[in-house]
Amino acid sequence: MEQLWVWLKGITALVIILGFLETILPESPGIRGTAKLVFGLVLMAAILQPILSLVNIDWAASLSLENAASSFSRGTSIQGDWEAVAARLQAKGAAPVLRAVDESAARQLEALLLTIQGVEQVEISLSTDQGAVEAVDVRVRGQNITGDRIQRIVSQYLDLPEEHITVTMEAGGVEL
Repeated sequence: MEQLWVWLKGITALVIILGFLETILPESPGIRGTAKLVFGLVLMAAILQPILSLVNIDWAASLSLENAASSFSRGTSIQGDWEAVAARLQAKGAAPVLRAVDESAARQLEALLLTIQGVEQVEISLSTDQGAVEAVDVRVRGQNITGDRIQRIVSQYLDLPEEHITVTMEAGGVEL
């Protein structure tokens, strides 16, 4: 009820101010007509303000009535649901970029390992979670190379503990 009184006082004050402004307008018909139009629009906007706020509230709530009902039954908030949706959208949007970065890192690491004397072929598989490399599988074919050296190089390049790196060596078509 308090809000209604505040709204009515605001409308009354606005009508008084608009009436005063109308009386001090020049007698020119063009200016007077335009001013009356603007005053009328301002008064209509002020009168419709509570109705517009109700429409806005209903619109926002109706965006996800099913989510709201299920949220209330689970005891969670609608805001939490919106945050979850936003997080999923962000993850989906970032996935192609992260995949390209992973592929680029794998190619660069393969090129680095191919510079080691004795390495003939390298295949790298990165296991990532949300852009962070968690594990690396390296398959190397060549002569006179050690898995420990390859493991140290990959660990340094990706800033990853050596325990997260698996190196498989092949020499002459035989897995070592």
